[in-house]
Amino acid sequence: MDVREFPVLTEADRELIDVFAIGLGDDAARVLAYLQRRREDDEFSDTSTETAVHVGTNVSKSAAKRSLTELTSAAIIEETTVQTTDPGRPPKAWRAVSTRDETARRLYAHHAKRLLEQSKRVEARLPETRAADGTGGDDSDDEADRLARPDLVSIGLNWQPNGLHLPLFAARASDDSRSSVEFAFREYTGSRRVIDGVESGESDVGIAGAATVVRERERGRPIVPIAVLFQRSTVVLFTTREQFGGSFDSLECLRGRRVGMPTGTETGLLGRLLLEQAGIREAVEVVDVEGEERDALESGSVDVVTGMGPDPHRVESSTRTVEVLTMTDQFPVYGPVVIANESTLETRPTMLEGVLAAIVDGWASAVEDPEPAAADIAADSDESADRIVNTFERAREAFGTSDAVRKHGWGWHAPKPWSNLRAALAEGGAFDESRGGTQNGVSNDD
Repeated sequence: MDVREFPVLTEADRELIDVFAIGLGDDAARVLAYLQRRREDDEFSDTSTETAVHVGTNVSKSAAKRSLTELTSAAIIEETTVQTTDPGRPPKAWRAVSTRDETARRLYAHHAKRLLEQSKRVEARLPETRAADGTGGDDSDDEADRLARPDLVSIGLNWQPNGLHLPLFAARASDDSRSSVEFAFREYTGSRRVIDGVESGESDVGIAGAATVVRERERGRPIVPIAVLFQRSTVVLFTTREQFGGSFDSLECLRGRRVGMPTGTETGLLGRLLLEQAGIREAVEVVDVEGEERDALESGSVDVVTGMGPDPHRVESSTRTVEVLTMTDQFPVYGPVVIANESTLETRPTMLEGVLAAIVDGWASAVEDPEPAAADIAADSDESADRIVNTFERAREAFGTSDAVRKHGWGWHAPKPWSNLRAALAEGGAFDESRGGTQNGVSNDD
């Protein structure tokens, strides 16, 4: 009887698995981490058979085989053979080909290509735009600036820099960064303004709410989602128990209540969608609010307001108990997404691959050590670095993962959720010009 021993992954390898999972998904990350650890450990051979991988990673045989095929195809690992005393052809084996940092760089570049390929599948399921008939596009691009600094990419932010943007700031190129691009940030007041900037070419890419992206795409704007920053929408409905006069634990509690939300914004768009999906839109008084929604709540002019994930925590105090309902607990919607112009996707895919690889790297850095990026944001913000870190970590835990991420890695999205969101927005009247659209040439959007 042949007795063989194989090294196995342990909890001590969790950090390395997590770093790789950001660009691969869980199973393939375990396979890559296993091969990487064997490369670094002199006690064991750096080559592993399929059986050794299966046993050492505790993933199924089929998952191990798929992962080995994918990683080999991407040149992240290499196929070889292992010599045995048995007669016949030596069995196949695999090994990691480089250091951890170089492996991560190759991995994130590979994942960026996959994300761009997926974005084209998503685009095919979205409505056609003005770019389809040759109009639209980023005609205002400054080609001289691009030639002078091809590594500098302009990213449009959907608000002032905050904890939700922390991975983007962590992705800034530095001496020890695996990124080949450097980001320059532009601040916009809302997702619609970001889309304006990306359509005109003022920004190379942008961050915008998924619902706003669908609505503007429906209106013919030539924009494409290329990755999802947060898998679940960060939009919430919240109040305080003191203001509400009791517990706010279901949408049915909103009947006969005043709900404050800003017209035309991502939060307002999803707030109205939520009421429509719950069948209570006509039973609720929707109050248009300007500025910070929580100001309207604290003034007593409304009973409940929409907001983003971090907002309820800014209202909570020793004398106020916050009650929150999360948008995606009621209806699944992607959170903020990375967008590009259709023409950019067609003519500058290499640049976009660099951007996505940098953001994946930034997400990994933010998870590992968020403090440097938080300090960068805090330098030009009213918020402390500690609060920025806290915002990111709460958002990552509540909105940052999904089954798709666990299977494919950060940023993954698929056509069906986009189609479902489009259908729900259409059913709720979000595409009607009389509801958040343009009237007499004047935009009602943020």
